Amino acid sequence: MRSTSRRHTYPLIILIALTAVVLGGTALAGVHPQRIKAIPEGISADSVLRTIGKPSRVQNVHRLYYKSHQVVVDADSIIIDIRLTDKRLHPTLINQSKHNEQNAAPAVTLLRIGMDLPEAYSRAGQPDSIVPGQDWYYTQRRRVEMSHGHVQRVETHIRRTFDKLDWVWLNFNDRGLLLMNIAIALVMFGVAMQINLNNFKLLVSHPRPVIVGFISQFVGVPLVTFLLIMLIRPAPSIALGMLLVAACPGGNISNFISALAKGNIALSVTLSAIATVAAIFMTPLNFALWGNLYSETSSMMIPISIDPLEMLKTVLILLGIPTLLGIYIAHRFPKFTARVIKPIKIGSLVIFLGFILAALLNNWSYFVRFIHLVALLVVIHNALCLLAGFGVARLCRLSGRNSRTIAIETGIQNSGLGLALIFNPNLFDGLGGMAMIASIWGIWHIVSGFIVAGIWSHREPVDAQIPTKL
Repeated sequence: MRSTSRRHTYPLIILIALTAVVLGGTALAGVHPQRIKAIPEGISADSVLRTIGKPSRVQNVHRLYYKSHQVVVDADSIIIDIRLTDKRLHPTLINQSKHNEQNAAPAVTLLRIGMDLPEAYSRAGQPDSIVPGQDWYYTQRRRVEMSHGHVQRVETHIRRTFDKLDWVWLNFNDRGLLLMNIAIALVMFGVAMQINLNNFKLLVSHPRPVIVGFISQFVGVPLVTFLLIMLIRPAPSIALGMLLVAACPGGNISNFISALAKGNIALSVTLSAIATVAAIFMTPLNFALWGNLYSETSSMMIPISIDPLEMLKTVLILLGIPTLLGIYIAHRFPKFTARVIKPIKIGSLVIFLGFILAALLNNWSYFVRFIHLVALLVVIHNALCLLAGFGVARLCRLSGRNSRTIAIETGIQNSGLGLALIFNPNLFDGLGGMAMIASIWGIWHIVSGFIVAGIWSHREPVDAQIPTKL
């Protein structure tokens, strides 16, 4: 009887003990913010230990002060955090001529998490002072900053992780940037070789689906993106990444996915051809328009000054020249083009995926740290673009086959071009939130495209209103 009673009693004791631990931990967590907030600046580390207890984590740092703003550097001389006196201050996205005398922002706004000290000094100059110290973390959101054994500052509401992406700097070295630009140019050259003058005949013979598709891509996608941003109010760099992806032309696999989805291949090729050529001017124009509109209407948006001429120059080099060259070769040497077009299509996709993978591996620690925050937003954004394309087509009374094609052309974006612009040191210089959005888009839109194609491939659409062959 006694042993049976013990068998029933032990689980109860364990349950009570676990409950006590959880409740005790909850109670302790509830006390910490007030206790930490009440710590006066200047008291000794020993006093903090006596009143609050030991921190869960201690990190040795150096604090670089630009006026009253802190730049926190770890033992490897890498910037790990940027702490502002005024929480409303955000990095200013000028056209990244770093020492532009017209830029009135504090020097600290030119720095990013992930930079090393030589790069930081080259951008912002020497700090006013450098102070060794420690950060005592009681939780991720409760920190006591120590210098010379005394409290310098207490933080109980550390800046949201999403906002921290505004300060993260994702980097390619000079060789990586060169290879990245070559990769994008090759991809666009491969896409352009599939374009010939016959692709534009549909614009004359059956203009309505082509016009609807063009409007859906270059007006519908940026508009839907803008409305989504205004609804969820993400970190500024995240918002800019979404707008840049929305301003890019269709992706280089949209024709293949459209074929799998039983769409109108002729319409898909036509839209890809027109979008590729139009993007030379539409991408800089759309991003400048919507980016500036967002900065003017959103109270939480960082001030930005987008240089459309710099973006136009970059797009002309990465998109315009390869596209025009590809179209010329396809027209001038059709037999050669017919022999090489298939390996170029496959190679361009491999290069594109390799480019995305290189961006991920080069900045792996940041992607692991932030991907859970950005991935869901990318999925929602991409789904809305696909739905917007399909919805616009149906509202314009296009056939099921054409509606599928326009949905795919609208939801498959050339985020590789976006990444090339983001890592351009004269534009966005690897701004963390933008690069995260474009990189994850580059992978996810392929996945979502095959999912949509897989669903539609088992369902016959309404007969197309225009021929699938010219």
